[in-house]
Amino acid sequence: MNVNWKVLFPYELIEANWRLWSFIAILGVGFWALTAFPVAQIAGYVDPFYSPTILIVPLPGAFRLTCYAYRKDYHRHLFEHPLGCSNADRGDSAARKYTGERNAVFQLENLHRYFMYAGLAILPFFYYDFAYSLVYSGSFVLRIGSLILLANALLLTAWTFSCHAVRHIVGGNIDCYSCVAAGGARKAVYDRQSWLNSHHEALAWISLLTIIFTDLYLRGLTAGLPIDHTLLRL
Repeated sequence: MNVNWKVLFPYELIEANWRLWSFIAILGVGFWALTAFPVAQIAGYVDPFYSPTILIVPLPGAFRLTCYAYRKDYHRHLFEHPLGCSNADRGDSAARKYTGERNAVFQLENLHRYFMYAGLAILPFFYYDFAYSLVYSGSFVLRIGSLILLANALLLTAWTFSCHAVRHIVGGNIDCYSCVAAGGARKAVYDRQSWLNSHHEALAWISLLTIIFTDLYLRGLTAGLPIDHTLLRL
C-alpha cells in the first residue's frame, strides 16, 4: 500500500510555521507547570513573573506583544499578511488589501513606545532579586539559580535597550550628528545602540525563552527536583 506521507505529515507547513509550533509547545509546557507547581518564591529565589511584573503585567506584556520583532513574525507567519511588502504579488488573497499602518490593530501597536517605559521601570527589580538570592540566608551564597536569575536580568536588559523606541530616544529628531555640538558623544551612544538594535529580534526570542526557563526552573525546585547546587559560600 502506497502511503502519501506528505499528506500525513505536511513538512512544508510545519517548516514554514516552526516559530508558531515552537511557541505553542512552550506555552503548553508553561501552562502545565503553572497549574501543577505554583510558585512565587522559593529558597530565596523570586519568580520573574512576580517581580513585580505580576502587579503591572498588562503593561510589560503589551510592551513585549507590540515589539517590532514579534509583530513581524505574527503578522507574516501567523496572519500571513503581508507576506512581503516589497513584492508586487505577496501571495495574499486579492480580497485582503494591505492597508499599511492605518487600521486599529496597527494603531494600538504604535503604543509600543509608551509601554517601553513600563519595561524599563521593572528592570531594577530583577537585579534586586538576584542580589537577594545571594544573601537571603544571612550569608553570601552563590547558587546555580542565582546565575540563572542574573542571566535572565541581563538578557531582558539587552532586549529592552535594543528596542527601536530606545533607538528613537537616543538618535531621533537629528538628521546630521556632525551638525550639532554634542553630535560626537551622542553619535557614539547611537552607534552602540544601533549595534544592539541589529540583534533585537534574536534578543527578543532569547529573552522570552530565558524568562520562561527561569520560571520553569523555579517550579522544578518546587516540585522537588535536585537541580540547584551551591557554587560558593562565604
